[in-house]
Amino acid sequence: MYYIIYMYKILRITFCILAAAAAAAAIFVFVYAGPLWGIITVGGCVVFGVLTAVFKNLQEKEELANNPPPATGDFITGRVKKDETDEK
Repeated sequence: MYYIIYMYKILRITFCILAAAAAAAAIFVFVYAGPLWGIITVGGCVVFGVLTAVFKNLQEKEELANNPPPATGDFITGRVKKDETDEK
């Protein structure tokens, strides 16, 4: 199951790099290739940014499912003692 977390992390970093590269190239594409290709480049940048956010959310959900946070209690029951965290 840990390979899924690494896969999400690798995809997140890859799409982040691609979004940054597309954003950096957009100015030059607008100048040398014209506005249509520039808009396509900016659209690609937006798509890569959205994919970065999607894989970040998937990675966080997977990590939370594998390592749930300890119980903290609520305003009725009060604080949960360390020995009572796994009892239900």
